[in-house]
Amino acid sequence: MINEKSINFWSKLEVKVLNGTAKEGADYHTQRRAIEECAATIDGFQYGELMLSSEDDSKFIVMCGWHSEEDFEQWLKSPVRAQQNEDLSKLLEVEMKESKYDSFHQFSQLKLS
Repeated sequence: MINEKSINFWSKLEVKVLNGTAKEGADYHTQRRAIEECAATIDGFQYGELMLSSEDDSKFIVMCGWHSEEDFEQWLKSPVRAQQNEDLSKLLEVEMKESKYDSFHQFSQLKLS
């Protein structure tokens, strides 16, 4: 059963920077406020985090939590997302791979306001 206040679906964007470092790609992504643009564009967006690989300095991932898979699919079709990808590809050569996950079990001790 889908709960309107929980994350029911996750997406993972894996990015490998081919002509630079993941930090360069992550810096651009952060300065661009790409996650914040996503949140402003799609109502079902609930959470986003960018993580640098601790094993490979060419890789980073973006994990996003969504109300539903349909919300994520709406983001994939968004012109805002298309522009983000186009702008990044002008700066760095990257390989990107999307993965999708249904939420199964959640627990947190974080106190979110």
